[in-house]
This record gives sequence, C-alpha cells and structure tokens, in this order.
Amino acid sequence: MILTLIDRRREPSPAAAAALHAPWRLLTELAAALGPVDWRIDLVLVDDGAMTDLNRAYRGADGPTDVLSFSYLLESSEAGQTPAARAGDRGAHHDLWADPLEADAGSAMLAGEVVLAPAFITGRCAERGWAPDHEMALLVVHGCLHILGWEHDEEADRRAMMDLETAVLRGCGLPHPLAKGA
Repeated sequence: MILTLIDRRREPSPAAAAALHAPWRLLTELAAALGPVDWRIDLVLVDDGAMTDLNRAYRGADGPTDVLSFSYLLESSEAGQTPAARAGDRGAHHDLWADPLEADAGSAMLAGEVVLAPAFITGRCAERGWAPDHEMALLVVHGCLHILGWEHDEEADRRAMMDLETAVLRGCGLPHPLAKGA
C-alpha cells in the first residue's frame, strides 16, 4: 500500500516527519508490505483533543488514544465480483473489495485512514520507557492491518494479529515492541 502523510494538528510542533519519530522511508516500506500495491492509506496526524473527539465518537471511549483506523473497503460485494484482496493475501484478514465510490480513475484508491496522535504517543513512550520509533512503526502496521479487516477483540485474533505485525516488522529489521522476546 502507498502511504501518504497528512498533518491536521492545529499547532504542528514538531514538523510532521519529526513527530513520527521513525523515518518516513521505513514507514512507507512497512505499509508497502501490506495490501495491494495500488491502494493508498492516508496517515493522518491529529492533536490529542481531536483524537479524544474521534475516540469518543467512534469507540465511545474517553480520552485520547494512540491510533484509530478507518477502512473504506467492503467486506462483501455483488455475487461473482472478484475481491481486490483475497483472505491471507498481503495481510488481508478476509476477502476485501474496493468501494466503487472511493476508486478514482488514474490514481491510487484510498483504502482507509490511519489516524495518530503524536503528542499522546510521545508522552506514553516516555512514561513507559518505550522506543518511540519502534512504537510508531508498530502503530502504522497495526493501523494498516485494521484497514485490512483485522480486529483483536478475541484472544486468538489478538495473537494472530500480533504474529502478523511481528512478521511485517521483522521484514524491515524491527522488533515488535510489545511481543515477548522481541
């Protein structure tokens, strides 16, 4: 997948690339390992206040969170249509179809958005002694997997998602910051 960066913070400090902690080249390489190569994911940076509003509106939870994903893919289609991504193909959890309203002739189709709160992420990493560059890499992979249909409500799904995250991160020479023995 193609990753694009959109900075929607009201007072962007530091600049978008610096707020990511991980090199942009690395994050685009991680996204490229997932989903069809011609699908686009917008990586959107927001302030903690905007993330709090999104978290409340879409998850019913108070306070900011690190990452939210919004998929524009369909999990079913008209009978006989071939999925754009088949289950197990480049990280797709199940068959996925492109939304015809999102497909734009001549450009990469927007498959979804991964929304990050850099200030919240930076603060949590400092509190817990986590490497912010590894955390940001994980969050990009995690968010992209949500767009590809992954959820982690059940323990078996959580483990399977973490295994796939670990494999993608290792493919770029990174550990999974939350996996035991990583």
